[in-house]
Amino acid sequence: MKGLINDDRDIILSMSAPRILIVEDEVVVAMYIETVLSSFGFDVVGTVTNGEDAQRVVRENSPDLVLMDINIEGDYDGIETTRRIKSFSSVPVIFVSAYIDKETKERAKDTQPAGYLAKPFKNKELRDIINDTLAKA
Repeated sequence: MKGLINDDRDIILSMSAPRILIVEDEVVVAMYIETVLSSFGFDVVGTVTNGEDAQRVVRENSPDLVLMDINIEGDYDGIETTRRIKSFSSVPVIFVSAYIDKETKERAKDTQPAGYLAKPFKNKELRDIINDTLAKA
């Protein structure tokens, strides 16, 4: 089992930091998330802006979790990217989006996401949903 990060930024339950992929097409947002995750002690294995790169990084780096924006660059969105990743990996995916309407949430539900996080979010909310997801994995 990979570690969970507590309020004191201590990795508990294992010696290795959980490995996370960020899929986000807004560079400033991606940099912010990466900084926050690193400050909590998570290992960010990549930050990508599109579905093709997300699939490649999952194949090459086997992250423990993916944070997936729904509206990303490329030929398909985060929901379709997740569907494609799930065809070859069991990595849990948390959707991160500024707004998820009912239709989008229904589409996303078919991919069996580990959770949803609405932007803007508090750093503690991000850490807590990641820890909850890793604890279930």
